Amino acid sequence: MAQLTTQSTFSLAPNNLQEAMQYAEIMSKSTIVPKNYQGKTGDILVAVQMGSELGLKPIQSLQSIAVINGRPSVYGDGLLALVQAHTSFEDIQESFDEQANAAICIIKRKNQSSYTVKYTKEDAEKAGLWGKMGPWKQYPKRMLQMRARGFALRDKFADVLGGLIIVEEARDYPVDVTPQTQTKDLSSKLDNVLLKQT
Repeated sequence: MAQLTTQSTFSLAPNNLQEAMQYAEIMSKSTIVPKNYQGKTGDILVAVQMGSELGLKPIQSLQSIAVINGRPSVYGDGLLALVQAHTSFEDIQESFDEQANAAICIIKRKNQSSYTVKYTKEDAEKAGLWGKMGPWKQYPKRMLQMRARGFALRDKFADVLGGLIIVEEARDYPVDVTPQTQTKDLSSKLDNVLLKQT
């Protein structure tokens, strides 16, 4: 019987700015990246850099990081993965109290006491979220869970997350109507620089 051979995994992780710009250009033309990154080399470059700072590989960055209302955020499962990979992470327990209609997240760092966050239907009602069209109407328990998780992780692992919030929370913030001409100008200038390099 033939033996299986193993080889190191192939990686397209860029090692310098030139490679990063080429990578962003290639990825911007791909239909496998999320739609909000397609055709946006500048956004891809920034997402990959941000992901690198968090310890994510380039493709993980593009799949996990979303920009909502001009603010980078990470999907709830991705945020949990970042925390679980940290050396000070010890445990997480998530549950749902049917009677109280509440999601509970208990997080523990090594050498610290457990920290509990409970997010209830009442909390969601106060925030104007309960029954809102979209995920809050279709998956209310999951949305409560994501709120409890997001708050617990941010409270106890602020040093790891550096102000990141979960996508599920960011989507519920009011839309910022501040003119973004400066941001758009910067993004288009970055795209032009990237296109000239290829």
